[in-house]
Amino acid sequence: MSVANQDTVRLASKGQSTRAGRWRVVVVSESGSASFALPADGTLIVGRGDDAGIRLDDTAASRKHAQLVVNGGAVTLIDLGSANGTSVRGRKLSPHEQVVLGEGDAVELGTTLMVLQIDELSASTRPWNLHTHVRFLELTRDTRPPFAVLRLQVLGPPGLAQEVLSAELSPHDVVASFGPGQFEILAPGRSPEAARSLMEKLSAKLVARGARVRAGVASAPRDGTDPDLLVAACSRPAIAPAEGFVVRDDAMAALYRLVDRIAPSNINVLLLGETGVGKEVLSSELHRRSKRAKGPFLRLNCAALNESLLESELFGHVKGAFTSAIKDKEGLLESAQGGTVFLDEVGEMPASTQAKLLRVLEERKTTRVGALQPTPIDVRFIFATNRDLEAEVARGAFRSDLYFRVNGISLLIPPLRERVAEIEPLARQFLSAAAEREGRPVPTLCADAIATLQAWPWPGNIRELKNVIDRALLLAGEETLHAEALVGLGPVPAAPRRDAEEGGAPVSNLRDEREAAEKRAVLEALDKTDGNQTKAAELLGVSRRTLVTRLQQYGLTKSRKKSED
Repeated sequence: MSVANQDTVRLASKGQSTRAGRWRVVVVSESGSASFALPADGTLIVGRGDDAGIRLDDTAASRKHAQLVVNGGAVTLIDLGSANGTSVRGRKLSPHEQVVLGEGDAVELGTTLMVLQIDELSASTRPWNLHTHVRFLELTRDTRPPFAVLRLQVLGPPGLAQEVLSAELSPHDVVASFGPGQFEILAPGRSPEAARSLMEKLSAKLVARGARVRAGVASAPRDGTDPDLLVAACSRPAIAPAEGFVVRDDAMAALYRLVDRIAPSNINVLLLGETGVGKEVLSSELHRRSKRAKGPFLRLNCAALNESLLESELFGHVKGAFTSAIKDKEGLLESAQGGTVFLDEVGEMPASTQAKLLRVLEERKTTRVGALQPTPIDVRFIFATNRDLEAEVARGAFRSDLYFRVNGISLLIPPLRERVAEIEPLARQFLSAAAEREGRPVPTLCADAIATLQAWPWPGNIRELKNVIDRALLLAGEETLHAEALVGLGPVPAAPRRDAEEGGAPVSNLRDEREAAEKRAVLEALDKTDGNQTKAAELLGVSRRTLVTRLQQYGLTKSRKKSED
């Protein structure tokens, strides 16, 4: 695109002011993109001719295609009888028809798109309409220059996001607000690498100033050219608000969108999932995104303490309540005033403690062991378990009335084997952290190691992955980490190689490999426990319900005992 002046366009009429006004147009064509600040007042020609104020490098545009008139803050567009016509908001204008443009309006001139924008981000952001968004994507789907779509969700001080976006974005970038604290950016001319760099820069700037940020990016044509595909792709969070937070799987992205909706409320949350799946990480995010984020976040593993210690930790005690109670002690629930309490492994809680917890949830008061008067509390509860609480209720091990109080809303965290896209970034993250702890360079994670990691069923989920990577670092070379360093995973069948020239067999399906490895792990666990499904499930780090599901899936509904081998 040939431009007359990218800062302030020159006017077609001599002697008129060229002082920049409040408006700017972003112009995108097959040959590139440019941004033009419009004058405060005046008239200018848009077209292919040399005398055009905004000159278009577009053979489908007329030499004098249209005219822009800026007067008193208003912008009027007039079609000048162009050969291929001018369209505004998707409607083709009649020859010489004029229309007043509004902020965000899209104008089509030949194969070129022009969007009217406020010259700078205002305190209330500069919204633009959905039609402009869709037409921009449609018109640029076949263009040579790459472009990107970014989405930001920002929770922070009022006006912070607008301030950062105004300072960091190019005049070519177009910003839309699609909800409170939610922004979409169309960035023409940015490569995938430049788009990701921009996303990381914006996120870092916002986080450094106290905001919590989730961001996603999609690049065309790499991630597609269809508008729906691009919007869906950039809606998947690619940057996490907390260190150690990886989201690459669609199911996990949907889960965290649900977290965003429920975090600000006070509803009790029950986190479900296998051992090591990341329930504590999710509980921390629920707290960080809640209105209680500045309050305490306290964790307690109900399976780690005996009955008396659990009650003392939860409710506290008064001096003399029992032999070792030599002074008053504030309980966990009292100390978490205004914050969040996370009770992990709630399914392991003894019956007597269940009754006391039920009373707390109903009355929002807690009574120290040995005390007579209760203390009001203001606490949000998050619970977690790898047990099937409905089954525990059915067999009388968990109170049904407590279950309904605990289960205000439940979130099921998928196992790692169902989130294959996250295995590699998690492994790299753990490898980097382990190398830093050991004071050594981070070795390269080789392709054979990645394939092995992705093929393993991960019965211990993220916790198991971390342990495997920690061990692997100690066995790996200084520069590379190969599959042989992944001690503890057992034999995983290697995918057969295919020689295209010799016409070898096709590469085996990765899902089939994972299922074969998982089936083998299940059979080994049943062998080690003489067919006891409960013990086998514990050995695998999954619930009995999950194990039974896998047995049905693999047609292994009968118990395997060593005596049968």
